Amino acid sequence: MARARCIPAFVVVLSLGAAQVAPAQSSSAAWMSTPASVLKSTLRNVVQAQDKHRASHDGYARSVEALRLNPGPDIKVLIFGVTPQGWRAKASHKARPGRSCVVFVGQLEGKLAPKTEADGQMAGEERVPLCDRME
Repeated sequence: MARARCIPAFVVVLSLGAAQVAPAQSSSAAWMSTPASVLKSTLRNVVQAQDKHRASHDGYARSVEALRLNPGPDIKVLIFGVTPQGWRAKASHKARPGRSCVVFVGQLEGKLAPKTEADGQMAGEERVPLCDRME
């Protein structure tokens, strides 16, 4: 009887493993870029470009142009609050007026972390873009 119990348990484990693989494959094929995902990616690129800029210059860049980034015609990026210790940025997408994503790096010297336009959410984690809800 102990032998009969082992076989069904083994079959259940195999069937669960197969069920977990199939959804992961199908969900990646259904992924599409959204304004929020594009803005988050853009802000991650700004973070990387600022790191490179600071390594080769005396500090952080004050504009996207100084970073030699071209986010595209539908995206606007504003870098502000630049100090020797940190900076803040806000990005918006033409398809979602009044909504934005924000990010910050470093110390903000007594200033608040940037807030999103519509929801007023404050960026809480350094280097991690935070966006308004973009339904």
